[in-house]
Amino acid sequence: MSRLLKSVLSIAIVGAVSTSAMAADGTINFTGEIIAASCTVNPGNSGTSTGGTAGKQTIDVNLGKVSADSLGTTGAVSSSKSINLNLDCGKTAQGLTTVKLTFDPANGSGLDSTNNNLLKITGPTDKTAKGVAIGLFTSDNKMLNLAANEAISGTFTSTGTEPDVTYSAKVDLRAGYVATGAITPGIANGTLPFTLTYE
Repeated sequence: MSRLLKSVLSIAIVGAVSTSAMAADGTINFTGEIIAASCTVNPGNSGTSTGGTAGKQTIDVNLGKVSADSLGTTGAVSSSKSINLNLDCGKTAQGLTTVKLTFDPANGSGLDSTNNNLLKITGPTDKTAKGVAIGLFTSDNKMLNLAANEAISGTFTSTGTEPDVTYSAKVDLRAGYVATGAITPGIANGTLPFTLTYE
């Protein structure tokens, strides 16, 4: 065997041993559970609900026609619209206490480029408003940080007696336009997918 071939084989063997001997720096353990909870979302007095696709709920909320002058300076918020979501979970929430509503702006309108706490507005290219975004607020007027995946929660209540106990929950939030800069009037729509998780 030539000296060159021996050198190449030695390097290959050392490389293989080095790779297999690499030590781990840590471990991530995932825990969780798949449950039977399934809640139907009804919008209460906040708007209309449609079945959507594949059983997904679509909640339509009309934020109305808001004057640019009424928003004024950056950070100002329009009169917000209540979104009172009533969750009917039938018998599927037994043993659970809380439902959380989490949002996925990346698969909706996206985050506003000026303030990523807010939902970016959309509309026809030449007719979309500028200098405004959509903010979501808790019932006590705290703005949710959409970029930080802040969730809003509701507590389950039960009705009836075993074996006919049913479960429901209520999640209250508000939405309104927030000024992010100099405002140009136009269409100011937005889309924000949500997911329900249970504890």
